[in-house]
Amino acid sequence: MAANELLKRLVTIFSDDDLRHPQLRGIALAQWLLESGRATSDLSTQHYNFGGLKWRKEMAGFATRIQYEAHDGVDFYCKFATIENFITGYWVFLNRSPYSGWEAHVSTPEEFIKFIGPVYAGDESYADKVIALLPEANQLLEDAVRVRAEGHQGHEDVHDANGKDLGVIVIDPGHGGTQNLPGSDANHAISVSGVKEKKLALDFSLILRDQIYARAKTGERVKVVMTRETDKNLPGRERARFAFDHKAKLFLCLHFNGNQNRSARGTETYYRAKENGNINLEEDMTFAQSVQTALFKQLKALDNNAKDRGIKPDNEGNPNLPGFGVLNDHNLGNDERRDPCRAAYIEAEFITNPSVEKLLISGPDSINNRTLAMRAVADAVLQQMRQS
Repeated sequence: MAANELLKRLVTIFSDDDLRHPQLRGIALAQWLLESGRATSDLSTQHYNFGGLKWRKEMAGFATRIQYEAHDGVDFYCKFATIENFITGYWVFLNRSPYSGWEAHVSTPEEFIKFIGPVYAGDESYADKVIALLPEANQLLEDAVRVRAEGHQGHEDVHDANGKDLGVIVIDPGHGGTQNLPGSDANHAISVSGVKEKKLALDFSLILRDQIYARAKTGERVKVVMTRETDKNLPGRERARFAFDHKAKLFLCLHFNGNQNRSARGTETYYRAKENGNINLEEDMTFAQSVQTALFKQLKALDNNAKDRGIKPDNEGNPNLPGFGVLNDHNLGNDERRDPCRAAYIEAEFITNPSVEKLLISGPDSINNRTLAMRAVADAVLQQMRQS
C-alpha cells in the first residue's frame, strides 16, 4: 500500500532516529501502522499520536493533554507538537507500569511486542496483528535509508511529464542536531510548552514541501529539495550551497522567534541587505514580500491578533552587520550563475507567546492551523516560480 505524505514524514524521521534498541525500529513502526491506520486516523493527522497513547502524568513535558473520542469512548489522550516528540514520547510511555521490564524482552521484535502487546491493547491477538505488518514496516524503513544514502534530499512530483517545468526550490528548516556549527546553532527559541524551535522548523518545512506538491497545478512540474529531513545540523554555508548544487530558483529558510517578553509576537521575513552585497536585491525583496504577505494574511485569518512585522534587510538596525550566511550570495553560488537564486528567511512567529503556543503548537487545531499557514506560503512560492 502506498504511503501517504504524513506516513512518509514519520518513516523518514524515525529511520534516522538514534534508538537505544535499533532492532525494535521495525516492530515499533509496525505497531504505529496498525494503531494509526497507516497515519490516517484523526489522532495521527490532528495530534501526531500514531500510537493511540492515552494521557498519563509521565507524559508531561513530551505531550499535552486533549480530550478525544475513540472507538472505546471519550478519554484523555496525548497530543504531540511534532513527529519527533511523538517518537520520544512513545518510549517514555513504555517506561512506566504496566510495561516495566520491557527492556528485558528486546532480543527480537517478536519478543518485545508479545510482552507489551496484550497490556497495550487488551487483546491476546494484538501482537500477531503487529507482527503481520513487520515486513511492510521494514520495507518502508529500508526505502527511507536507501534514499538518504543516495543523497536524495528532495523528490519530484510530476503532474504531467510534458508540463511546464517550474524549477527547484530549496527549503531550509532552521537549526537541528545537538552541536553548534558555523552559521547554524543547534537551537534557539523554545516554546511555552517546551518544544524546541528546531523541531517546529522541521515540521513546518516538511508540511510546506508537501503543500507545494499538492498545490502545483496539473501540467506543472516542481521539485523541492530539503537541506535536512531529520534532526541534523549543517553549517550555514553548506545549507546555502544547496541552491547552487541543485540549480534552485528559490531558497527559503524557515525559523521561529523567541523573546523573554512573552507578549512579543509577529511574522517577519528577511532578505539580503544591499550593504551586504546583494546582487539581486529587487528580486529578493519581491520574493520576501510575497511569502511574508501570504503567511501573515493566513495567520491573521486564524487569529486577529497576528502582527505583520514586515520584510527586513539582514543587517536591520546596523549597516555593518554581516547578515545571515544562508542569504549570502557567494554561499548561494549566485556569483557563479547567470540567473541568481532568490532567497528569503522567514521568522514565522514568536513561539514564546502563549497565544502562538495555542494557535500553532499545542492547541486542538494547531496542526491544521500550521498546515493552512504553510499552504498559503506554498501558493506564494508557486506563484513566484510561475513568473520566471
